[in-house]
Amino acid sequence: MGFLRQNQQFVTVMFGKPAHCRRLFFLAVSLAGCIALALGSFSSQLHAQEPAETPAQESSVEIKARPVDTKTLVSGPYKISLWGVDAVSTGNPVFELQARSVLEEKIAQKPIECVIKSRKQNDISAQCVNHAEEDLSLYMLQEGFVVVNREVVYGSIYENPYIEAEKSAQRQTKGLWSLNHEKGSSGGFENGNQFVVVGTIFIGLVLASLAAITFYIMRGFRNVVEVQNQSMDLATKERMLREKEKFVIASMIDAEIKTNKTKIEAYLLMYDEMLKDLKNKSKEPKYKKTGDIIQKQPSLSRSVFDGNTHKLDLMGQHTASEIIHYYARIKTVPDYLEVEPDAPVNEVIGIVEGAVEGARKIDAISDKLLDKFASLLLVQDN
Repeated sequence: MGFLRQNQQFVTVMFGKPAHCRRLFFLAVSLAGCIALALGSFSSQLHAQEPAETPAQESSVEIKARPVDTKTLVSGPYKISLWGVDAVSTGNPVFELQARSVLEEKIAQKPIECVIKSRKQNDISAQCVNHAEEDLSLYMLQEGFVVVNREVVYGSIYENPYIEAEKSAQRQTKGLWSLNHEKGSSGGFENGNQFVVVGTIFIGLVLASLAAITFYIMRGFRNVVEVQNQSMDLATKERMLREKEKFVIASMIDAEIKTNKTKIEAYLLMYDEMLKDLKNKSKEPKYKKTGDIIQKQPSLSRSVFDGNTHKLDLMGQHTASEIIHYYARIKTVPDYLEVEPDAPVNEVIGIVEGAVEGARKIDAISDKLLDKFASLLLVQDN
């Protein structure tokens, strides 16, 4: 009781009477609640201001970049991830260094051209080609250093070529597909006695099998020889069929490229003439009267390519890659731009020059492909 009285006196001295203490307590609780509400509001505003990854409008840029891993490039403050592929964590630093070196050699410290697919601040996902017009994502798939991101490429024109490149690397045990074989060849028994016992049993089984096989071979040697001859005939026929199929596909693609080249030449003839009229200062441009419509790309065909993407591996890795790069630039339904009569002449000239330059680039790639088909004797010159 004496202790309670002493404490009550201490509280009274420090804070005043009990009624006054209750008012101070409620005031402290109210102040703490206001601070908590303010902190919650500030936190929600911070979360609301965090940028989300948004798909960017596709645009092409030319940059200089250096690889930092199997699928990531850096250019200044920007980090660029190769579109359509995923890196695989192998836990093997030697393999990852080799993959980065291969990508660095492919870029060769020269400018690359990238089409931006999506962007989040300085993090960019883009499809990039090197100075030789080679798709870096496709090349890393062909060498087995990355795998296809099937969610990203689904439904695009690159889906089948990318998956076929991954399967080709897997069949040839390239890149990361060779790691399982290396691990399998390095394994062994941890227990020496168990290895001896199992090895003895295995050798005994092998010797017994050899004895049985020798017995049956001696009895039916003629049948074995006949079966081998039949197998060789089947393999020869299959190889001949694949060769014929390769030449048929090459001839069809060759014909489609020649048809497209004819359309490109007609397109260039028309727009070169338009460009000449626009640059003639002594004559008023035709669009100044009623306006005009500019076709930004030639309308080209790609039905043969779309129907045979799963057979392009018959053409060889490098030829198939060049065919894919060619058709990636083709639009069956071109873009059109309406030019108003009051549009500045210099602006219209720039648009037409861009369209002509793009068409000439496709025309040059067409010539390169046709020459390659002829040099590899895939087609016969008419």
